[in-house]
Amino acid sequence: MGKLIDRNRTRKAREAREERARRILDAAHLAFGKMPYAEVTLDAIGKKAGVKHGQASLAFRSREELFMTVIRSQLTDWYDSLEKILTGEQPPSTKAELAETIAQSLAQRPGLTRLLGSLITALELHEDGMEVHRFFNWKRDRLLDLGAAMAERVDGVHQWDAFDALYRGQTIAAAVHPVSRLSGNLAVDLLTDDLQVFALDLEDEVQRAVLDTLEG
Repeated sequence: MGKLIDRNRTRKAREAREERARRILDAAHLAFGKMPYAEVTLDAIGKKAGVKHGQASLAFRSREELFMTVIRSQLTDWYDSLEKILTGEQPPSTKAELAETIAQSLAQRPGLTRLLGSLITALELHEDGMEVHRFFNWKRDRLLDLGAAMAERVDGVHQWDAFDALYRGQTIAAAVHPVSRLSGNLAVDLLTDDLQVFALDLEDEVQRAVLDTLEG
């Protein structure tokens, strides 16, 4: 009697699914980072990933689920980088240095700041309320942990003040991104000398907002 389960075949099938999911995620990072959220579809991402039609929908139930996976990955990278700085040999020691660190780290992640601008839309359209709830809880816990680390290393900074500063920094970055990294007709308009004064610098705006929050 032959084997009921071919373990080698099962392993290869699992590896193939994991590889497809990885390719879909890579394509999604690029698509959400460059295209308007409303124009991104699972089929378009699957095509860019080079997988068969419909396989993106098998790997991810919806565009919103895929978006949440992408932004959670990028937020994790940002939070981890801040944690590494805070636990390093030369962490920020003043509120001004802390605000500068947060602002610089966000400004260096244009893909993340663009995604933050689409986050509210993705959350509103997400059909799984529990998944949205889990995302908010995860983000809150990560920010609280970072806030605690900041409070330990910078005099006069309390955990909840740091939490508020990080949250506000993300919000400001999401709002400022479109007018700090100009594209399309707006970019052409602001190329004129008379209108350059209206252009915003993302790092400066985030640093100012974070420092104001830390100083109360």
